[in-house]
Amino acid sequence: MIRLSIIIPFYNVEQYIAQCLDSVYKQDIPETEYEVICVNDASPDKSREIVLEYQKKHSNLVLVEHDVNKKLGAARNTGRSVARGTYIWNVDSDDMIAPNCLSEVLDICEKGTLDVLVFGHQNVVNDAVVKPDERDVIPATLRMSGIEFMRQYGISHLYAISPVWRQIFRKEFLDKKGIYSLPVNMSEDVPYTYNALVHAQKLQVSDKPYYFYRCNSQSIGEQMLQSPSAINAYESCFVVPRELFRIADELRAEAPDVCKAIQQVGTWCFQLYGKYAERMTKEQHDSFLSICRRKLLHNVDVLFHLGHKKRKAYIKFVVFG
Repeated sequence: MIRLSIIIPFYNVEQYIAQCLDSVYKQDIPETEYEVICVNDASPDKSREIVLEYQKKHSNLVLVEHDVNKKLGAARNTGRSVARGTYIWNVDSDDMIAPNCLSEVLDICEKGTLDVLVFGHQNVVNDAVVKPDERDVIPATLRMSGIEFMRQYGISHLYAISPVWRQIFRKEFLDKKGIYSLPVNMSEDVPYTYNALVHAQKLQVSDKPYYFYRCNSQSIGEQMLQSPSAINAYESCFVVPRELFRIADELRAEAPDVCKAIQQVGTWCFQLYGKYAERMTKEQHDSFLSICRRKLLHNVDVLFHLGHKKRKAYIKFVVFG
C-alpha cells in the first residue's frame, strides 16, 4: 500500500533539486510505502537529467512531463492526478523535508484518520538553518475541525498557514471536496490551503519542524518583489483574490469571522497591484495595463468585494496608468 505521495513540480532548479530529492530519500519507512512524483513543467535547464539519475536508483520515483510550461499550480494538479498515496505532501523543488520524519507524520495522520496535518518548519538562508519568526509558530493541538482551527489559530496566523507545503492532506478528502490548485504561478497555494482547512473535519497541528523552506532569491515570490512580470501580477492580484472571495462567500452564514478574515487576505492580494506596477519595467507595465483593461469587466466580481475607494483607485489606474 502506498501511504504517501510526495509531489515535487520542478522548473529551473538544477542547483537545488538534488538536495530536495536527497531529503525525501533519507527516510525511515520502506520506499515501497511511499512514492515521489516529480513533475517536469517543461524545465529548460538540467533538472530533468538530475531527476532521471535518481530514478535509476529509486523505483518509487515517478517522472511526469509537460510538453509546455503550465505553471506551478497546474503541475501540482498533474502530480495529484497520478498519485496513489492515501496522503499527499506538496514539496517545492528547492526545499527539503526533515530526515527520518515520514514514519512519525504518517502515524499521526493515520491514527487520527486526519484530513489535514499542519506542522512547523524552519528556514534555510545561505544553507544555514534559521528558526522562523515567532509569529509563524503554531502550537501543537489535539484533533479539531478546520473551522475550529481557523478560529483558534488560523485567523491570527493567516500568512503562516498559507504555504501548501506546511500541510499533509488526505487525498480522498481533497478529491471529495474538489479542492485543486489554481493553474497559476504566484500565490496559487493560498486559496488551495484555506479551502482545505475550512472544509477539514479532522485536523491536527504538530509543532515539530518537518519542513525546511529555502529563502531563494530566484524564486517566483522573490522575483515578484524585484521585477514583477505582468501575467504573474495579474494572477496574484485578480485570479487568486477571486477564488479567495468565492471561498469566503461560502462561509458567510456558517463562519462569518472566518469569512471576514479570508476576505481580508483577498483584499490584501488585490492591493498589491500598485506596488507591482511601480516595480515593473516599462514593457511589463504596459503589458500589465493592457491585461487589466482587457479584463476590466471580467474583474467586476473581484471589484464588487472591495470598498468604493479601492474600486475608484483601480479604475483610475486602468484609465490613466
